Amino acid sequence: MGSSDSKLNFRKAVIQLTTKTQPVEATEDAFWDQFWADTTITVQDVFALVPAAEIRAVREESPSNLATLCYKAVEKLVQGAESGCPSEREKQVVLNCTRILTRILPYIFEDQDWRGFFWSTVPGAGHAGTDELDDDDGARPLAESLLLAIADLLFCPDFTVHSHRRGPDSVENMQSLDSCEYIWEAGVGFAQSPPLNYIHDLNRAELLRLLLTCFSEAMYLPPSPDNSVLNPWVTFFCSTENRSGVSNHPLDNSLDH
Repeated sequence: MGSSDSKLNFRKAVIQLTTKTQPVEATEDAFWDQFWADTTITVQDVFALVPAAEIRAVREESPSNLATLCYKAVEKLVQGAESGCPSEREKQVVLNCTRILTRILPYIFEDQDWRGFFWSTVPGAGHAGTDELDDDDGARPLAESLLLAIADLLFCPDFTVHSHRRGPDSVENMQSLDSCEYIWEAGVGFAQSPPLNYIHDLNRAELLRLLLTCFSEAMYLPPSPDNSVLNPWVTFFCSTENRSGVSNHPLDNSLDH
């Protein structure tokens, strides 16, 4: 019954989102937490319980609510990346937000009026507990915050990689963590593979699914004769601003020789 009740509650939250005619404030955590607080919702449940027609309906009829849902989900991923997801609840929140964004992003990309949404900054960011989305010069575009959070979470000890912690009270600082020390498999410079962990593999797959969805925007664009147009999602992810990105990896230079 527990699983059935959870799915029913999640479905009720989706229905509330699609039927509300007034914008739901970002500060109404009790409402938004319904989408990621449950511990038994799976990625299959999210895709089944959030129909395409309803995503499009919210996009057209309650755009501010869809925008807030995306923003709040990214905010949770940023918080998880900064904290290192030390608790099982935080890990579940990150996974649920990952699934929701994976489900919603294609319907953002397919609408020309929405394609710039993730590359805009959030009005009022830096207030009401949203400092996580700010950089030194002001609020980052939502897409950049999302990509940086995914990159860090892909090398998050005890979530997607084996931890190097030596004691139960030792907590690794995610801001100073070197992703090169937290490998997935043996390779150049690393002779030993980390211990196999099925849960880590599943969590990596969820985050990689979201990353591929972010990179898929080109699939929803009309054909263009201009081949010089770069995918902004891929460009930023591979830039030097992403400390876990390809361009920052110490082995990257070896590929040129």
